[in-house]
Amino acid sequence: MRKILQSIYKIKVFKRIIPSLIKIYIKILKKKRVKIKYKNIFLNVNLLNPIDREIFLKGNYEKKQIEYLVENIKKNKVNFFIDIGAHMGFYSMIISKITRQVFSFEPIKENFDQLIKNRDLNNFLNIKTFNFALSNLEREVEMWVPDKNKTGGYSIYDTYDEEIKNYDYKKINKIQSKTYIGDNIIKIKNEKIALKIDVERHEDKVLEGFNNLLKFNQVILQIELFEKRQRNIINYLKKKEFIHFKTIEKDFYFKNF
Repeated sequence: MRKILQSIYKIKVFKRIIPSLIKIYIKILKKKRVKIKYKNIFLNVNLLNPIDREIFLKGNYEKKQIEYLVENIKKNKVNFFIDIGAHMGFYSMIISKITRQVFSFEPIKENFDQLIKNRDLNNFLNIKTFNFALSNLEREVEMWVPDKNKTGGYSIYDTYDEEIKNYDYKKINKIQSKTYIGDNIIKIKNEKIALKIDVERHEDKVLEGFNNLLKFNQVILQIELFEKRQRNIINYLKKKEFIHFKTIEKDFYFKNF
C-alpha cells in the first residue's frame, strides 16, 4: 500500500487527494501509526502528522539540510549532537549513528513518546531524551499551535510573537510545559558539538541559555530562522564569534571555529 501511495504522490495532479487516501489507509490498518524503514533505521510514524506523512510518502524530510549537517559532522569529527525541537527524532536517529552522544529535547508529550519509541525501536543507547523545552529561564509555559491536529510547529507562548497575532487566542490549541536553561542541563567543555535548533521563534532565548556551551566548545549550528528574526540572531551570533557559512531554505548554518 505504501508503494502505491508513493507512486501516486509523485504525480502533481494527485497530491491533493493523498490526505483522503491516507485516511483510507488508516482505516484499513485501524491505526494511525505505522513502522517504516528509512535507509538503515526504523521509524514509527504518525500518518496524521505532516512531517511524518512526508517521510512516509516521499521517503525523506529536509534531505538537503540533513545531508549537509551529516557531512560537516563527519568532516569535523563531531562527538556530540544536541537536537532541540526533536519532534519524533528524525534528526536524532540519523545522527546517533555517527556521533558518540545525542541529547534530544522535545516538550510535547505525544511527540516525546514517539521519540522514545523510535529510539528503542533501533536500540540507540546513545540518545538521551528530555521532555521539556529550553530557554533562558526556568519556568512554567504554554506551548501553542493553531491546529489541534498538528503535533509539529508548537511554540512557546509569547505576547511579542508576531505569529500569534494572526489567530484568536481563545481558539488555538495550548499545552502546558516547562522550560529549563540549556547550560544547567548539558555541561560539556572543549568538545566538538553539532547543535540543531528548531523552536518556532524562540531561538534567541535558547541561545542565551547556552552561553557557556557556545563559549567553551567548537560548535556547528543549524538553526531555522524566519525572515523577521534573521538579522537579530545573525548579529547575536556574530558577537559570539560565529560565522554564517551556509543557508539551505530556512535553515542557517554557523560555526565558531
